[in-house]
Amino acid sequence: MNLKNSRGFTLLELLISITLSVTIIVILFAGLRLGYKSMEKGTEREETAQRMRILGDRISWLLRGAYPYIRSIPEGKMLYFKGESDSVGFVTSSVDTPAEGPEDSAGLKWVYLWVDSDGLKLREAVFFLEDVMEDDIGTVYTLDPKVKDLKIEYFKITEGETEGEWESEWESKDKDSLPSAVKVKLTFLINEKEIQMPEIIVRINAVLKQ
Repeated sequence: MNLKNSRGFTLLELLISITLSVTIIVILFAGLRLGYKSMEKGTEREETAQRMRILGDRISWLLRGAYPYIRSIPEGKMLYFKGESDSVGFVTSSVDTPAEGPEDSAGLKWVYLWVDSDGLKLREAVFFLEDVMEDDIGTVYTLDPKVKDLKIEYFKITEGETEGEWESEWESKDKDSLPSAVKVKLTFLINEKEIQMPEIIVRINAVLKQ
């Protein structure tokens, strides 16, 4: 009988075997964790991109329907368009069908976009109301609670010129037509990270003087 071959593992060999097994398990778990984090980040990026795409399509749709509604007032005529650097209000033909409320049933409605602590807001109201630009008129919706900031610019082409410029405001009292285009920049706050959405530039066709 050969005692040398039947003595089994020594304590040192057993410790080395256990150490190697633990190391392999740690490496495997680290790889799985890294793969899970990569998948989680990929899912987050996809959800964020989809959120931006849906919101961008909605805003573009509303702006493309912008209509130069002008109302006679004691001081003269007033264009129903309120363009500021962080908000915009206008009459649009982009209405939801089938119409569920009085705002959509007329084929035109007043909409107002702005951002507060609750996110990006949309206010809808009947377009021909005299006080439609007041904050307490209409129905308010939260379009996206993740939007932290909204920046808007308005493109102006001076009559007789071929080139234009972007303005930070479009004051209806000083204008009798809509801007040629509107640029919208949104900033999201997702998982405590600020994400800048690619800017949206929407051309407005209904810019002729009424």
